[in-house]
Amino acid sequence: MASNGLWLVTSSAYVDQELSAEFGHLPPTFLPVGTKRLYEYQLEQLGRERPVYITLPESYVVAPEDERRLAEAGATVLTVPDGLSLGEAVVFALNLIGGPEQPVRILHGDTLLTSVPTGLDEIGVAPSEEGYSWAEVHREGNRILGVHTFAAGLPVSHPRLVACGYFAFAHSSALVRAIVRARGSFVEGIEAYARERGLCTVDIDLAKWLDFGHLQTFFRSRRLLASARAFNMLRIDGRTVRKLSADTEKMVAEASWFASVPPTLRVYTARLIDSGEENGTAFYETEYEHLPTLSELFVFGTLGRATWMRVLQSCHEFLATCASVQGPEPASIALRQLATVKTADRLRRFSNETGFDIHHMLRYDGQPMPSLMQIAEDLETGIDLSGTRRQTIMHGDFCFSNVLYSSRVQRIKVIDPRGYVEASGDCSVFGDVRYDLAKMTHSIVGRYDQIIAGRYAMPVEDNGRFSITFEAAPHHTWLEEAWSEFEVGGTNAGSAEIRAITVGLFLSMLPLHADRPDRQRAFIANALRLYAGLDVDSAWRV
Repeated sequence: MASNGLWLVTSSAYVDQELSAEFGHLPPTFLPVGTKRLYEYQLEQLGRERPVYITLPESYVVAPEDERRLAEAGATVLTVPDGLSLGEAVVFALNLIGGPEQPVRILHGDTLLTSVPTGLDEIGVAPSEEGYSWAEVHREGNRILGVHTFAAGLPVSHPRLVACGYFAFAHSSALVRAIVRARGSFVEGIEAYARERGLCTVDIDLAKWLDFGHLQTFFRSRRLLASARAFNMLRIDGRTVRKLSADTEKMVAEASWFASVPPTLRVYTARLIDSGEENGTAFYETEYEHLPTLSELFVFGTLGRATWMRVLQSCHEFLATCASVQGPEPASIALRQLATVKTADRLRRFSNETGFDIHHMLRYDGQPMPSLMQIAEDLETGIDLSGTRRQTIMHGDFCFSNVLYSSRVQRIKVIDPRGYVEASGDCSVFGDVRYDLAKMTHSIVGRYDQIIAGRYAMPVEDNGRFSITFEAAPHHTWLEEAWSEFEVGGTNAGSAEIRAITVGLFLSMLPLHADRPDRQRAFIANALRLYAGLDVDSAWRV
């Protein structure tokens, strides 16, 4: 019986210098794209019909969580000696796999096709006017006559037909021989295979070819992928982002915040273009920023300490500028609503919707813990609501997923502000900077973004028993330490007060994730983890 063949995802070299400056030293298939790595999208598309092998540099250490995900998806990692050319890496991998003659389909590690061809002895091609060093394909009809690599940076007067990272060969041994005879050149090996066996082209729709291998194409491809998965609530055309919602008050408040912040802050904010209603649905539109989120960098990146310190410094500068502009009322009005009243209301809503007993005593890591409602009451004792502080400008949702970073100008850009406080419902740029400090803390210390990305472990337990552990990365520990030393408006980011507000954030978001019970359990476990590290007065501690 003929073999069904295999997939080989080629990712044995690290990303280029520009991408490395943005995300760290990563193989292309491990690049962050939203809340996943690129390989997760690739494996979804390739399916399980045939074995999938992924080449990685021998020097790259795969994190345990990625090992688990790759194994769960049925992919096998092949470590390849550093420094091999693409062709040499393909030959090395196929020799390592061994086995009988069989078809081999190759997908470059920086490539995602949203629709995968099914034929053999064909190469995916698409027209391109980019000046990158890509393989140009010459054909007659759909029969390939030749393939060659053109030099990067040369003027492009007309679209070239280029190979777009997908190759399907009917004979693995013939491919190996062709590359070896071409002295390890993948492109020349393809040309030799075409002369011996014949190759055809299969045209790939440009909208279905997502190339993540260069900085410019990375952000364009990420935008296209995000647009395809936004379910009409987010429209991105490459120039602007239009956010739509049936919640008119929320859209009006967010747009009003962008329009109302003082000039000193606008260098840190996305630029508001338009707002209004579209077919009865409220919207606002901002300039699209081709930048990574701090969430992507924190969860998936490998940036060094110096870069992260520049990120934190820019966050501090933004918050300090916010804190320098005072409002007309006491800050405690907003903080009481956001950090105490809202938390209790949300807990009751969560209980009503799920049946979870918020008055039942819990356990964390085997240790007795108070109920969720008791925790909420305890947290209030650790927050200064005396009314002596004045309002300052508040973003209201200053977490990693709402903060972009430009490595070129070394400055953050914020998106998705809150723009209102429930107590009044009126649009306002003012609130309490302590809430923003807590929001950032819930990303750095609270590991919110890792929960959203599913990069945590929880034992399956019941009867109020919880435990949670997170994927560890070198930068996580020293980021916590560095952030805890920052001070804004007289409040230290590592203070017990900020930690108390942070715990409350995880409790208050429980009903907002009703579609993900697993995530709700993670939020509860994490709230217990953080609460266990607090020194607060509690009626349950006797």
